[in-house]
Amino acid sequence: MSGTDSPKIIYWDACIYLAWLIPQQEQVYGAEALDAIRQSAREAFERKATIITSALTFVEVLSASLTDDAERLFRKSFRSLDHTVHDLTPPIAMKARDFRQNAAVKGRSLKTPDAIHLATAAIYKAEFWTFDGQLLGFNRDEVVDFLPVRRPIAAQPNLPLT
Repeated sequence: MSGTDSPKIIYWDACIYLAWLIPQQEQVYGAEALDAIRQSAREAFERKATIITSALTFVEVLSASLTDDAERLFRKSFRSLDHTVHDLTPPIAMKARDFRQNAAVKGRSLKTPDAIHLATAAIYKAEFWTFDGQLLGFNRDEVVDFLPVRRPIAAQPNLPLT
């Protein structure tokens, strides 16, 4: 990253946090996806990337069966500013409403919590990471302002030109 580049902004959906916090999730999502999540967490710690999420994620993650250590890690990640939480603001709420209406016009469904997550990512110009199949179907879709929505992917090393 050069001095003029800003860190990549990645939005972690609640399922990404759960995959990060619950080791057994590797069996569900695969080692490559979990490696990408760990890599982005490391990059956020090193200030090479920014991880953001909605306050709604707190409800979703803390409602899961987490170990005490996992809950401590989740809470600590926000205190150390490795991860940034964004509240539901009027602009996010309006964009979430627009996304729901856009989806309905196209004959598609978008739940309010999912629309809030997507709108938060769109407002903050983040790449949205999720394992949710329905949300993955909105990748770069006009319904969500062409927001990139994808499974976790590891940054590719700079390979020498041959």
